[in-house]
Amino acid sequence: MRIVCAIHSLDGGGAERVMARLASMLAGRGHDVALLTLDNACKDRHEVATAVRRIPLDVIGNPQRGIAKLSSIKTRLLAIRSTLLRENPDVVLSFCDRNNIDVLLATTRLSIPVVISERSDPSAQKLSKNWVLGRFWECVRRRVYRRARRIIALTPEIAAALQPLSKRPIAVIPSAVDPVSNLRPLEERDRVILGVGRLESEKGFGRLVDAFAAVANDVPGWNLRILGDGSQRNVLQNKIDRLGLANRVELPGWIRPIAPEYGRASLFVLPSYYEGFPSALLEAMASGIPAIAMDCQSGSCQIIDHEVNGLLISGSSNEIAQAIRRLILDACLRERLAKEAIHVSELYSWERMTDAYESVMSL
Repeated sequence: MRIVCAIHSLDGGGAERVMARLASMLAGRGHDVALLTLDNACKDRHEVATAVRRIPLDVIGNPQRGIAKLSSIKTRLLAIRSTLLRENPDVVLSFCDRNNIDVLLATTRLSIPVVISERSDPSAQKLSKNWVLGRFWECVRRRVYRRARRIIALTPEIAAALQPLSKRPIAVIPSAVDPVSNLRPLEERDRVILGVGRLESEKGFGRLVDAFAAVANDVPGWNLRILGDGSQRNVLQNKIDRLGLANRVELPGWIRPIAPEYGRASLFVLPSYYEGFPSALLEAMASGIPAIAMDCQSGSCQIIDHEVNGLLISGSSNEIAQAIRRLILDACLRERLAKEAIHVSELYSWERMTDAYESVMSL
């Protein structure tokens, strides 16, 4: 197949990592693959195989209102449309809600099939005070998603929420993770609590910092390290400074490669208000880190079996603090959860995920 993969950028988070790897896997199977991004590729953090043709459109702009905003949207849609007309793919595979909307609008009245993958939980997004998409674009999504050849969701719960937007059954394809060899024993790791993700409100790192502040005096020698970047960096840093934690909480940005960071950490916390199927959680568990995650209605609860391979909690900073304290003070529990956590790589393999995407795109 001739495939164009489309995403906003390869800068940062889990969806970007999955797209880069999936495009490379598809190219490795003999497909003609191009990877289109809306940015200029200067901040790419995820590499793709040399067989993947990289198409950076450099059309990301964020004017707030009026004619400038409309002009930015028009420029973006025309760039996507002209590129797809030139590439003439058998199918377009698009990731992430706003990007999916752009691709579907840009292909209006074209005969190019578009398969879209929703990387979060729309029903949870709308209930959150940190709803990024907003009412206008949610209305547009409900209209244009009906044009997609197929819609892919990460979990059955997300599929059920999206089903009214499609006449065909929503495909369910979770994310994937590599097995990790030569895992360091927990007792040889640094006393580091690790968080990974975009520094945005919906990721909940503010409450993770609050939770660490509540236990910091009880767990001397333990530090918090949050990998990622985003619009909330200064807000988080100010909170860290205000709480007197500058020597114990780090915000080093995105680190590449990230695998050594997982290999050194002794505890992982995913404090998100909502998630799709969090790649960072999969990667941490596959790396043998005992994990704490919020009991979202999808995503984390699909991956973690509470008290078996991790801990699920309801999400207040107080409960996060209690879970952190419990795991730090109970080395046997950490060891037991970590031993079970590594099996996620058997359930969510890249080969299985790529097979599923190939199947959906070929229909």
